[in-house]
Amino acid sequence: MQKEPLPSASVRQAQLSDLPAIVAMRDKLNALERAGCPHAAITPLTVEQFTAMWGSTFDSPNHCWRIVEANRQPVGFGLIYLTTPRTTPLGAYIHWSYLEEQHRRSGLGRMLLEHLTDWARKQGAGRIELQFIDGNQVAERFWTKRGFRPYARKCVYYLT
Repeated sequence: MQKEPLPSASVRQAQLSDLPAIVAMRDKLNALERAGCPHAAITPLTVEQFTAMWGSTFDSPNHCWRIVEANRQPVGFGLIYLTTPRTTPLGAYIHWSYLEEQHRRSGLGRMLLEHLTDWARKQGAGRIELQFIDGNQVAERFWTKRGFRPYARKCVYYLT
């Protein structure tokens, strides 16, 4: 059964000051991913390391970071960006979309996705791609229910 979104729930543009909350939520997402795929190439990052890798994208016109808040507390985040090389029509990629477990099935995931897809549409994107860990049936149900269709399978070969 789906819960109703909290009246005090919102999605807003993320700021650099949100990075500690984003990194903490990414750590939770990574734990879920590693549980489903122990060999996944996921590296834990400190806030400083994450900032060094991703901080400059907060001001990039090709990236869209969003924070989901409930009762003024971060409970989710998302990142979508335009893909390179540029194609016609443009493509966008959802790199992260995460919602704390107690806020799932409340409409907040849909709300976050609407913000990300609206941004992509305004950029002229004609498609959005994403990936999730093989066997993550919760993610698969969420994305396919919203119209995403599988078209490829990602494989990895480790050199070391």
